[in-house]
Amino acid sequence: MRQSRNSGSRRSGRGNPAELDRFRVPMNFPWLIGVYLGVNAVRDAYALVDGPDCALYKAHFIHGRHDAASTLLDVGGRHRIAFTNVCSRGVVRHHDEVVARHLRVLDALPGSGLLLATALPMCSVTGTDYGRILRDHRSEFRKPALEVRPSSLLGDWLDGYAATLEALARGLDLDGGGRRRRTAAVVGYLWDRNEGDHRGNLAELRRIFGALDLDLVSVWLGGGSAEDLRRAGTAELVVSLPYGRRAARTVARRTGARLVEADLPFGLPATAAFVRRVAEAAGRGARGEAFLDGELRRVVPRLRSVLDPLFLHRRVAFVGDPHRLAGFCDLADDCGMTLVGAIVTGRPGHGGAREGRTVLFEPPEDGVEAGRVLGAADFVVGSRATRGLLAEAGPHPQYPWWVEFGFPSYEHHALVERPFLGCDGALALVERMADCLYRLDGSRR
Repeated sequence: MRQSRNSGSRRSGRGNPAELDRFRVPMNFPWLIGVYLGVNAVRDAYALVDGPDCALYKAHFIHGRHDAASTLLDVGGRHRIAFTNVCSRGVVRHHDEVVARHLRVLDALPGSGLLLATALPMCSVTGTDYGRILRDHRSEFRKPALEVRPSSLLGDWLDGYAATLEALARGLDLDGGGRRRRTAAVVGYLWDRNEGDHRGNLAELRRIFGALDLDLVSVWLGGGSAEDLRRAGTAELVVSLPYGRRAARTVARRTGARLVEADLPFGLPATAAFVRRVAEAAGRGARGEAFLDGELRRVVPRLRSVLDPLFLHRRVAFVGDPHRLAGFCDLADDCGMTLVGAIVTGRPGHGGAREGRTVLFEPPEDGVEAGRVLGAADFVVGSRATRGLLAEAGPHPQYPWWVEFGFPSYEHHALVERPFLGCDGALALVERMADCLYRLDGSRR
């Protein structure tokens, strides 16, 4: 019998761990998780997912695990994630009325202020037009009802979050009676949980905008209500952050506001760049420089007290989303550490590659390359909640020195305001890393 031309390469791959990496689970998260993060970040939003009951269980990535304050699930059964329960037989039938009926139920709930409709791949591949269903039944809904266009087969969690913001930007009523002077809205912030770290970030953003004599009227997304999002229509300035660039462009186009694209103010250099970018756009350059001068005078002496004896020449690895990588590279350099490598929990198309740095995009969670990066570090900063190499709970026997940061964080929670953005955020993260290093040094005595 003739053998396949590739049989030899298949046999050789069995003993080559790097070759097998192509078939392992990538360190990334599904598109629908990003949609759920978006729903979780708008307190009166309810989502209907066309598909079976497994759609509900994906909420457990967030509710009560990553976000101790999440309201996605409800002990009384009024979950903010609903599903049509369409199975493999029902999906091939015309089921527009099934979708509409579930949306009417969500619309009737006293706590709902916004309805979102999307689908699992098994339903979306049949070509069901959810936008048309919403248009056909619009007169039956009292609340805004918007389609998050399904894209599970093409995108990851960051794409899902961005798609949710795009749906809001396209469909929300943003007519707030005209733009007001000295006002700004931020569109494209990743509010991945309703805890003190993100409340602290929101306070930092308000402090920055306040120093520039700007009223921050709306943050997309910021844990508020659908009505809070509508206030973006009154903003004179729309500041775009990387988790929702297209949504920010849509909001600015619809409202006539000036659009300013900025990077995440994570780390001292990025915070300075953010302040200068917004200040320049608002014509408040002098205010921005005065604010930065005061911030650096306040923060730098506090950092110096721990950097030299504790951080110098430490080897650190980063695991997280691509938009925080640049800021962490700067933070590692400022602390005198060596970044041995980074693992990005997102596809390469999101960006994040850094010249001269080892950056792995969604590598296999128990693969050779990921193990090599993590094994070279004294400690790791980032998320460790995946099924294989990075344990969901408890210190990993091979990589125990971990500062849990980012999505998802199952062991670290913030009960008080503890930002990671802005200058105070840099102090807070350095403090957490210092705690880890003190424990690491103590274990070696």
